[in-house]
Amino acid sequence: MSGDAAFLAFETGGTKLVAGLAGSDGNLRTTTSIRRDPSDRAAHSFARILAAADQMLSESPQATGLRAIGFGFGGTVRRSANSPHVCLHEDGWEEVNVAAELEGRFQAPAVVENDCKLAALAEAHLGAGVGARSVFYVTLGTGVGGGYVLEGRIQPFGDLGEAEIGHIVVDEHGPECCCGNKGCVEAHCSGPGLAKLAAALARSSYRSWKSSALFSDTGPTGLSSVQVIEAWECGDDFAAEVMRVSANRLARALGATINLLVPEKVVIGGGLGTATPRLLELIRDQTHGYVVPYFRDSYEILPSRLRESVVTQGAAILARQTVE
Repeated sequence: MSGDAAFLAFETGGTKLVAGLAGSDGNLRTTTSIRRDPSDRAAHSFARILAAADQMLSESPQATGLRAIGFGFGGTVRRSANSPHVCLHEDGWEEVNVAAELEGRFQAPAVVENDCKLAALAEAHLGAGVGARSVFYVTLGTGVGGGYVLEGRIQPFGDLGEAEIGHIVVDEHGPECCCGNKGCVEAHCSGPGLAKLAAALARSSYRSWKSSALFSDTGPTGLSSVQVIEAWECGDDFAAEVMRVSANRLARALGATINLLVPEKVVIGGGLGTATPRLLELIRDQTHGYVVPYFRDSYEILPSRLRESVVTQGAAILARQTVE
């Protein structure tokens, strides 16, 4: 670890917790990642990520004089209070005073922001969006989220956020989403959503399901998104239909987003979003027809370049911007 550590960065997500240290330029120097158990509550996760940061700092004695802290939260953030608001995948965050605890522990100002907004910021500065005036980021993982960056900065359209592409309803008769609505993008295109979509199509298209390598006499319960993608890569027709429907639901929302915001670059990230290059091609093909003709040459859809480090890197960049 070099001696120019200036910013501490955190990420809390559906499956992992990350703590990182960045230099004075905002670029990450080192990170520590912890697997989060689905049964964990916020207080436990927060304690674990703080302990990881303490350990990281103790192992880097030259990393003194932190200037600021960025905290990437896997849910909505109330910006006026600089605090987590709602996480659909882990409860209890409303009971944790994140900014105050970070500031008291590390003696530096802290800023809390949604993880997808931070991912968009990172891709705009250091990833697939470099050189673009406007970048829209979409993550396909435990959930589906989005962020919009214009001229190198997150665009804060509302106190509770914006760019919630995962909760655009694209099929009013579709599966229930964890947000409480039905047929959201997240209910079709997240990791858990893709598995539920496969189960629903297995019941409605039994003949196709029965001829699939994914078929089981016990039914489609227990299918995972990983299994569906692996079967698709092996040429399974049923899996191909699941992926087509899933990509189509995302494409409807992406087309509307492009028509509204006209981002120069749309970056797809997340564990599911970067699982196979074929998915990106499918999304590109499906989205084209939903974009108004005179905008079709104005955007590119690209894979995340920063991948696993994107949120933590974005947290470090936002921390740097906060004290510039």
